[in-house]
Amino acid sequence: MVLLSLLAQKDMYGYEMIEQLKQLSDGYLHYKEGMLYPALKRLEVKEYLISYWRDSLEGPKRKYYYATKLGVAQFQVQWEEWNAFQDVIGKVVSPIYERTQK
Repeated sequence: MVLLSLLAQKDMYGYEMIEQLKQLSDGYLHYKEGMLYPALKRLEVKEYLISYWRDSLEGPKRKYYYATKLGVAQFQVQWEEWNAFQDVIGKVVSPIYERTQK
């Protein structure tokens, strides 16, 4: 879901995604290349992403990714599932947490 959310906003290359996730999550989400690229490949096989090569002013060509319409739709589904999950967990945990705070 987090990869699709980034790529629904703009085209990005791998290292850029890693840094963006780290920054947005205050360092909590720290993807390694060995974890990121297989995930991107799986999303590409499902046609949620498309990749392309672009020249870089700072070195070799970079492989960029962007979310397809199908990928954006999948992100929206995952977002709704995430919110429903949070609601359910809140209902289960909140009363217990409130009792422990008294």
